[in-house]
Amino acid sequence: MNSLAPGNRPRKTEDAAPHSTGLRTLLGAVVLTSTLAVAGCATPATGSQAPTPGQSSAAVPASAGAVTDADTCLAIGEVVSVTFNADAAVGEGRMGAQEQGGWYRLATTVLASVPTRTEGPVSEAVTALQAAVPPVPLAAAGRTEIGSDAWHEQLAAVFNACEEAGSEVATVAFTGG
Repeated sequence: MNSLAPGNRPRKTEDAAPHSTGLRTLLGAVVLTSTLAVAGCATPATGSQAPTPGQSSAAVPASAGAVTDADTCLAIGEVVSVTFNADAAVGEGRMGAQEQGGWYRLATTVLASVPTRTEGPVSEAVTALQAAVPPVPLAAAGRTEIGSDAWHEQLAAVFNACEEAGSEVATVAFTGG
């Protein structure tokens, strides 16, 4: 069932802030698109197993040439876009720390699903970032490692590896005005 079918679209409630409802809807669309793109890019090779719930698609060998460094760097850009926009909204006073934490938890689960070729500098850097910033379930009240020294160090390594591979990480600012 399509989660964005007309009957399943998020509804604005009386107590929901208008700016955060739009952000949630937009991010939901980004995550759905990313999930569909990752599912299409990380087709398991013959004889390999599909990822189990909670397992990164990066841990599943993909068929030769199915995932490129450009695919991986694009997916990292989506993760960074989530954190960048959450940080911007907090900095502008449009979002509180609790909601930012929710966006960070979402970013960790998206990060865990970033596909890699399983070899090479980009894959190695992303795998190290995934290890430094493990997924935190959305329903958990746990704190993420986003914003930590390990996040910044490993993210810089990913940015450098992507740049060296000719695929810079692009982020999208979609909040504010």
